[in-house]
Amino acid sequence: MLSWRLYQALLFILPLPLAGVHGWGWGLFALLSFSSIALLLQQLSTNNPPAILRKSALAIGLLLAAPLVAFIQWSFSLSSAPHESYLDVIQGLTLVCFYILTLLHLNSEQRIKRAIWLVIIAAAFQALYGSIMVMTGLEWGFFGPKTSYLGKATGTFVNRNHLAGYLEISLALGIGFLLASTTRYSGDWQQKLRQFIEMLLSPKVIMRLLLAVMVIGLVMSRSRMGNTAFFASLMITGGLALLLMKNKSASTTILLSSLLIIDIAIVGTFFGVEKVAERIQGSSIEKESRDEVTRDTFNMWLENPILGHGAGSYKYVFPNFKSDDVKLRTLYEYAHNDYLEFLAEYGALAFVCLALAVILSFYWGLQAMRLRRNDLFKGLGFSTCMGIIAIAFHSTVDFNLQIPANAFMFIFILAIGCIARWGPSSSTKNSGRSKRRRKRSA
Repeated sequence: MLSWRLYQALLFILPLPLAGVHGWGWGLFALLSFSSIALLLQQLSTNNPPAILRKSALAIGLLLAAPLVAFIQWSFSLSSAPHESYLDVIQGLTLVCFYILTLLHLNSEQRIKRAIWLVIIAAAFQALYGSIMVMTGLEWGFFGPKTSYLGKATGTFVNRNHLAGYLEISLALGIGFLLASTTRYSGDWQQKLRQFIEMLLSPKVIMRLLLAVMVIGLVMSRSRMGNTAFFASLMITGGLALLLMKNKSASTTILLSSLLIIDIAIVGTFFGVEKVAERIQGSSIEKESRDEVTRDTFNMWLENPILGHGAGSYKYVFPNFKSDDVKLRTLYEYAHNDYLEFLAEYGALAFVCLALAVILSFYWGLQAMRLRRNDLFKGLGFSTCMGIIAIAFHSTVDFNLQIPANAFMFIFILAIGCIARWGPSSSTKNSGRSKRRRKRSA
């Protein structure tokens, strides 16, 4: 199916063209998204809408609030940057389109696993490429030499912090996948030994190695909040999983513990987690201007709290609110705080709607861990909660959600939350078929 191939291509190439920060990157992502959904809707036009669309109707409606507000700002000349608001309408619709595509395409366990593998391979490439550039001193980014963040892993991203944000979400997906495929040992010692050997020869080992590579890339990015958000989200979600998951095996606890111990103690020791710690300890209010920018952005929002100053208008409006003690830069394109920048541009109305969509997805992730019997959907619930917590932390000091690749990945993790809660498992489908057969035979 062409639509499915286009979707997979989009999922894989998201981080490659400088994470889509230039206009042509956004254009490529939009073209692939709209082409894929047009082909898919043409195929589905003769069938009833899938059940998961009905389950996700509220979330889709909440996500549509942002492009709707941007459209109102643009249509009624309420935006301080009309052209940017117009572009944000298209970008917002593209992200909602991608959310729907994810729900419709990941309609089987096989497709879910394939999509996760694509994300993990793409993220591992970013981590490996970025780490090699640092260790060899070549320092190339996307088909050209780097001009900033020398000595730090950036992959094909411009900013190391945004590579870290991308890796946080990808690691959440990979860890949830590993949790879904933990080996349950049973029988005598010979059977357990056979099961252990089969585990060593399974794709799980490859996945674990790729996750280790991603952690290396995350550590070598030297991103303070990126590393803090990853390990904090892993510990918090691990605790939630141990509380909520029923019939969990001992290997689940062992896996979560090993992820923290091995990644911090071994990977971090060899690849510089102490340098990240030094950066955190060396941070000071005097050296940073983010606190002042946050304060001024909050004042900017208070000027127009309901509908904001206009989607995409931050870099044009903020200079009017910048205080004299903000001296480190002449131009701030982004606020280094996703929450306040979104409030300042879109206003409280759209912000509340998007916050509710995120909370709903997080709730679905918790419910999946607590209620689903299928291990894969439990793992997807874990991934959803961990990814949301990681970005929630990181967004307090950075602008990951302003970067197209990371915005798409965040939408992907929100859709995964819906799939985790409401996606049909193979056993569900098989039981449905058996019930229909019994009715026909009766």
